[in-house]
Amino acid sequence: MPVLTLSIAGVDFSASVSTYKVTKEVTYKKIITTLDDVEHPYPGKFRDVLTVSFMPMTEKEATALYDALNTFSVTVIYTDPSRNGVTSTKTMRVTSNIEQTFALKSVDGLRRYKGGEIQLREA
Repeated sequence: MPVLTLSIAGVDFSASVSTYKVTKEVTYKKIITTLDDVEHPYPGKFRDVLTVSFMPMTEKEATALYDALNTFSVTVIYTDPSRNGVTSTKTMRVTSNIEQTFALKSVDGLRRYKGGEIQLREA
């Protein structure tokens, strides 16, 4: 059983996760500063930002990841550590480049690729 849940566009990547981080980003539509130099934030919202990297993947696995991220806005199901490990389902968008670097040719004859970190931000 995986330690965490990570599903992107309906594809389960839980077993492939190498590093995983959830950040709660605070955003405001506007910040108004009054004449007395006091800032008044106007509606604020917490947005989840997922930063994840994966263990070396085969070409088939790397293609599945790329296909899942290719729509730019995707449904992501993930473990949220700030909610006591409960899974959250949110629409997120890709905010990082997607890279795959050749790592090695494995003993099973398949090429493996190592990607960088991928960042997804709540829409």
